[in-house]
Amino acid sequence: MSVQSHRLARLLKIITLVQAESGWGPQQLAAHFGISSTRIYQDIKELSIAGVPISFVGTGYEIDRSFFLHSLNLTADEIILLLSPDFPVQRNSNSAAARGLRSKLLSCLPPRLREMVSEALDRTHIMPENEPEPDENFDLIHKAVAAHTRVVIDYRSLTAPAYERRAVDPYGLVYRSNAWYIIGMCHKHKEIRIFRLSRVRTVLATEMRFRTPEAFSIRSWLAGRWGIFGGEEHEVVIRFSPLAARLVEDKPPVKNGTMLELSDGSAIFRAHVRGIQEIAYWVMKYGDQAEVVRPAGLRRQVMDTIRGMANVYGISPSQQIAAEAEEGYLPMEE
Repeated sequence: MSVQSHRLARLLKIITLVQAESGWGPQQLAAHFGISSTRIYQDIKELSIAGVPISFVGTGYEIDRSFFLHSLNLTADEIILLLSPDFPVQRNSNSAAARGLRSKLLSCLPPRLREMVSEALDRTHIMPENEPEPDENFDLIHKAVAAHTRVVIDYRSLTAPAYERRAVDPYGLVYRSNAWYIIGMCHKHKEIRIFRLSRVRTVLATEMRFRTPEAFSIRSWLAGRWGIFGGEEHEVVIRFSPLAARLVEDKPPVKNGTMLELSDGSAIFRAHVRGIQEIAYWVMKYGDQAEVVRPAGLRRQVMDTIRGMANVYGISPSQQIAAEAEEGYLPMEE
């Protein structure tokens, strides 16, 4: 996010704080945002220039009660879009509902602030990694989750040779590992299963209602998982080179992971997770900069994949590929 966008977000937050509670003076605001009081004074001046009636009274700033947001008159589609968990990163930001929502929200701001926010939005771009475009299947499942109604899907798992028809009670939709998944009761297997939405060919909505178990919640069901798939709990220990350790610190894979930095700059990563089948490919993207220490099953999985890749490329531990040497990738033996 640009510096300008950060400042705009702070200006809007200042308005919210001052309107919600008294006593927000320059020192309190500076401590809250981790910036200097001088920067706060500049922000207050910018808000005044933008048309926000803010002033210091007694022990803190106040905003004139005449400054309020008028009724937005949102449509049902706009409200659903705004409340959608993935709204900030949706790719359908140019839909009619998204354009209407943006226009109405901007109209609530004073002209100068509206101009600043609009310019910042035009200069800020988010591209989620591999996010699928919303489609009719997503909408049907989303409505079934809300209405507690069963759906019948044509689904092909990763290893299945053909599509199979499944009756599913969709308990929820989850976006994990760059894909949407349906979490629900599969009536074929009589247990809660995971269905990747991109592998659903068709969705047939029914009027048959179901009751979600009281003890079930999406949050608790996903707790402790590396990604979307579960299993037995394991302690995962991985050694990273100094470079890879910094990359992992930039984007930790799980919330409960810890990094122990060693004297040479390398680090040991530890985490307790339920299920390990998604970890191997994550580790391997770091190549020879990462080594699985345990569990043994995960280490074997990585080693088996490496052996398979070596076979594909004709590599053995004690032999170099002549073609690579000829292309200059490896020195020729003398």
